[in-house]
Amino acid sequence: MMRHLIVLFTVAVAAAFAAGCRQVTPLPNPTVQGSLNQPVRIGVLLPLTGDDAEFGERTLRGIRLACDELNNGRGISDRRVELLIRDTKSSPLEARHQTEELSEQGIAGLVGPYSTNEALAIKPVVEALLIPTVIPLATNDEVTNGTRMIYRACFTDSQQGEAIAAYAWYWRKLLRMAILVNVDKQATYSRSVAQAAGKAFAELGGEVVHSVEFKGDKEEFVKKLQELVSYGPQAILVPGEPGNSGRVVKYIRELGYRGLLLGPESWDDPAFLRECGPRPGDCAFIGFYSDEFDLPEQHAFRKEFRRTNFIFPGSCEAQGYDALKLLAIGLSRAASVEDFNRNMLSIRNLPGAAALYTMKPGGGIDRTMFIKTIRPAATPTSEAEFRLGGSFNMSKIYQLKED
Repeated sequence: MMRHLIVLFTVAVAAAFAAGCRQVTPLPNPTVQGSLNQPVRIGVLLPLTGDDAEFGERTLRGIRLACDELNNGRGISDRRVELLIRDTKSSPLEARHQTEELSEQGIAGLVGPYSTNEALAIKPVVEALLIPTVIPLATNDEVTNGTRMIYRACFTDSQQGEAIAAYAWYWRKLLRMAILVNVDKQATYSRSVAQAAGKAFAELGGEVVHSVEFKGDKEEFVKKLQELVSYGPQAILVPGEPGNSGRVVKYIRELGYRGLLLGPESWDDPAFLRECGPRPGDCAFIGFYSDEFDLPEQHAFRKEFRRTNFIFPGSCEAQGYDALKLLAIGLSRAASVEDFNRNMLSIRNLPGAAALYTMKPGGGIDRTMFIKTIRPAATPTSEAEFRLGGSFNMSKIYQLKED
């Protein structure tokens, strides 16, 4: 009996020792330290000039609103929030440089950047300097793969590819899909969404009847569109940037195709509506945000944003707002990397401006995704309009697969 007790005592001491020696990685600028009069500095890294300036400015408006609300409440760890805003100039190299500069300014966390290329450029810096980061809109899977410092407010390219496939298969009962892929060097977004959607559709039992790759040459592009339509697919996926995708949709309709056209979240932009024509036909795409989503927090955000900015918000504004709110939860009373990760992983079905959020290990996310469709223009001089077709979380799709 005594020997048994000694063994139990030894095991208990060993367990306690292991717990006490568990690795803890201190954050460079923990929010639990410092005077209550000292603000928590948050870096904001966005393209405010250059090609992506419009999206950066829109995202910043949402971040500013979230900051005001935090400061009108308890801030972060009962300290006010100070934004240190930096312009990436739509350049990955500048994004990396500004991240290093912000680290020297003593930021406790970072929101941004906007694009995948910028996010991938700062990833090694953020990891090395231990900067808690929430990405609002960069959807490439690699942004959060293998990280302990980066989370996302957005879904990934592979998730929206799976969602597109599930919509075509489960909701629309389609069997045959074709895919149009931009193979320009910078079109990584188009390729990754197309690859994910095609793979997911085939795994569900559907057939990708044809996949066409194209570059910027218009004459070649029209020929390949004609080739694609000739295969008689029930749906065609057109992943790409909004203006370009809108023009593609218009071309496809001019060729006489009347089937379903599918797109990723990039379609959810006024530039798409300007280019697709007043009657784009049967279209559906994935969205980050819908002003028709019946969530009290979303209604409150929309109302307050309208009051302070005199315009209604869209996906960039909502994603920026939610990114800062999510980061604030992660940084609350956080003294270590482990505290930050524990706080982020405590987020379960959290309602935000754009979605319900659940965080997963390694920067993963399960959040609301929207299927949006397009209402034809009401008059000859007006544009088509977006409307909400449905909403679901990725967990719903995985459940459908299991059933």
